[in-house]
Amino acid sequence: MSPRIRARYPLPCVLESVPRTVWRVLLWFLLAASLPVHARQVDSIPRQAAADGSVSEIHPLPTNPSPPAEDPEEEPNPAATFKPEWVISSDSLGNIRQRIKVESDYAIGDSVRLGLLYGQGFIYYVPSKSGETEGIRDAGVTGQWHPNKVVRFEGMVGVSQTGTTIDSDGQPAGQAVIPITNVQATLTPAGDIVRLDLGFKRSIFDLSPQLVANRVIRNDLVVHPQIGLPSGWKFRELAEIGPVTRAGESNYRYNSEFTVARKLARNSELYSTFSILHYAQASNAGYFSPDLVQNLEGGWSTDVDRRTISLSLDLGLGAGHARAHGDTFGPWGVSGHAETDLTWKVRRGREVHASYEYYYDQSTPALESTQTGPWHMTVLTVSFRWARM
Repeated sequence: MSPRIRARYPLPCVLESVPRTVWRVLLWFLLAASLPVHARQVDSIPRQAAADGSVSEIHPLPTNPSPPAEDPEEEPNPAATFKPEWVISSDSLGNIRQRIKVESDYAIGDSVRLGLLYGQGFIYYVPSKSGETEGIRDAGVTGQWHPNKVVRFEGMVGVSQTGTTIDSDGQPAGQAVIPITNVQATLTPAGDIVRLDLGFKRSIFDLSPQLVANRVIRNDLVVHPQIGLPSGWKFRELAEIGPVTRAGESNYRYNSEFTVARKLARNSELYSTFSILHYAQASNAGYFSPDLVQNLEGGWSTDVDRRTISLSLDLGLGAGHARAHGDTFGPWGVSGHAETDLTWKVRRGREVHASYEYYYDQSTPALESTQTGPWHMTVLTVSFRWARM
């Protein structure tokens, strides 16, 4: 499973069990991953809300950087696939998001696939007496290229359309067509030992009606290297760099997660993650934009595979604290998450997938002045995949 540092497994103990030559490689890996952090004073993943009603960020997919279970035996390249998906999320501030997406793609030879995507989304703010709601339509072209087991490219290029509305400054905002994309390259030159994911994502920040009305756009360059040692230790770094933009504003964002994990069994591990998040400036566009957030979390993940059922579980608990621009750090507060994925292979070429995610955070100082209590969020995803061989 998609999506942390723990006192029981401190980093020095990890390094003591690693040979010197490997230790030097890891030292270079850590130094390269931390350079942007020291250069920009960046900070950890926030999963909390500010007192002004701004929402924290959470990825459409699980943010825990632990890798998926070892890949099962690949099915033959199907001639065509059809996949409808429904996603609903809600947070403690009263924001509800519903997304319906339909994808279909076709095999073009043995290693290339092309397809189409269409989606419809509705974002509500429940406490609003005026029935505050924003809608988004998505359309795009998808593609995959898997020339061999070492190189894998996947991507989507399209547009999102928003309707006419009123932004948070009370100004009318006309209908907009916004380019979006999500491309990723996966390189595995040394099999399970070394893996590198590179990608770029651009999308509407759609966790609240205010963000959609303000036409807030997320742009992320994603770098995700991973190293797995024969001894069972794993090291992962996830870095997201890019601006969050709206009309007249571009706010640089840097997010980084460093994970140390220890394999317990074939598909189970204990891990600890230190994460940081930084925004260049504060924003009133409707999203949480701290100067620095730091989070320390430990967790356990496992995968159970049977002939027709695959189940993934991920549980994490830790603490974090945040610093607003021009302020000092607030107190540490408890943070945690729980994620589960279930895949049922109904028969060959037919499968149902469902996932549930829960996030909790009480580390934002601004929450002390709110009446909503600690921030929390749930995400439910259900999809069906049909493949014609």
